Amino acid sequence: MTWVWWVLAVLVTAFTLVRLSGLERGTPLVQLMAFTPYAAGGALAAGAVAAFTDPAPAAVTAGAGLVLAAVVVPRTVPRPLPAGGQRLRVMTANVLWERGDMAALLEQAKTDDVDVLALQEANTSDLEAFDRAGADGLLPFRALHPAPRGRGTALFSRHPLDGEPVVRRCPSGIQQVRATVLVPGAGPVVVESAHPCAPHSGGTGCWARDLADQPAAGDGPLRVLLGDFNATLDHGPLRRLLRRGYRDAAAERGRGLVPTWPFAIVPRPLHLLAVTLDHVLVDRRIGVRDVAVRPVPGSDHRAVVAELALPTA
Repeated sequence: MTWVWWVLAVLVTAFTLVRLSGLERGTPLVQLMAFTPYAAGGALAAGAVAAFTDPAPAAVTAGAGLVLAAVVVPRTVPRPLPAGGQRLRVMTANVLWERGDMAALLEQAKTDDVDVLALQEANTSDLEAFDRAGADGLLPFRALHPAPRGRGTALFSRHPLDGEPVVRRCPSGIQQVRATVLVPGAGPVVVESAHPCAPHSGGTGCWARDLADQPAAGDGPLRVLLGDFNATLDHGPLRRLLRRGYRDAAAERGRGLVPTWPFAIVPRPLHLLAVTLDHVLVDRRIGVRDVAVRPVPGSDHRAVVAELALPTA
């Protein structure tokens, strides 16, 4: 049995080194990194069990588990709340092209008093259904880029938009819509509905390029990226994006491990291995007061709602 524990120790150690380096490449490493929180818990449990019979591999396994826990647990610890600032409530939702219940999503946006809503995988029929549900009454200003096969993105706003929206093409061909929202008391905020391509087998290269292509923050107007990033905070490309001037809103409020995918259309047993792919990334000059996750009936993603504190103008 000792050799089994040593094989496990080597595998967990290799996983930990890949996670720390951020150098995951290709399938299955990219996909496996999404499950780092589960790997941390599993390694600690396995180390505890092995300690009764094989203390040496147990120590290696548990040590790797402790390292993984050290990078995961901080996402559960809330940072100090911002003092003051202009309130802006934002929501992001992947509506799974023609499957998400747009009327239910609008009711949720009303309940959460949302000021800016970003949609991913929205096609023309989704946006028409959203308007039929009464979106114009809550979020009259919009920047739309509907597209088939899950490539559409959209922004809806309670506040006016400055100038013409921009549709930005990612290296994968996915197009993201960007708009400047004029927030009373805070001035312009550049908001983008982000949706890097999914890291399917054979497609991890385009996924990494799309994440690297996301705009940096920190200079010029305030920026917020809302969307389905197809990445967790355990993926190197997303962590590198954060280092370019952003903070993850959920991690700021100690909710960085709350999963957002897969739900609704997948068997319930898979919910036990859900991961956090949907994020609100905020310019480091922006505070985060609250974050919550909401169901989107019909979609496999949950929506993320965040209350932000913008520097006053």
